[in-house]
Amino acid sequence: MASSGEVTCQHGEEECEGNRWEQCAIAHYPDATEYFPFYYCMESHGDNMLDHVKDCASTSNMDYSILEKCFNSAESQELQKQAAGQTPSDHQYVPWVLINGKKSPSDGDDILAEVCNAYTGVPPKACASLENSKKWKRCYLK
Repeated sequence: MASSGEVTCQHGEEECEGNRWEQCAIAHYPDATEYFPFYYCMESHGDNMLDHVKDCASTSNMDYSILEKCFNSAESQELQKQAAGQTPSDHQYVPWVLINGKKSPSDGDDILAEVCNAYTGVPPKACASLENSKKWKRCYLK
């Protein structure tokens, strides 16, 4: 975020607009099981996501008018500023994965091992599966 308070996005204004739609979805449908289908739908359309906002809202069982009201108001600008404020100023690319406030040395390729190694307390069940695998990779959908 610029000192003027203006938010700029790495890939330009269309990326900022897509982010605002997604931020509105998260704000108005805060349960991940509700907003993630919308987010995934939008991201699956890549550079054309803005052409699919209504379709993604519909297939995600979201009320488009709620998202549209948010997007076309100061609310979406505020949500974007909040997200920008949570973005580390030294990030150079995405994903910029942090674990306990420290950059992931593998950029997320070994996320499960890194989280399990950093975890204090009773580890999540997923950590037990590390014993059965030498290397974890990201999942990519085709």
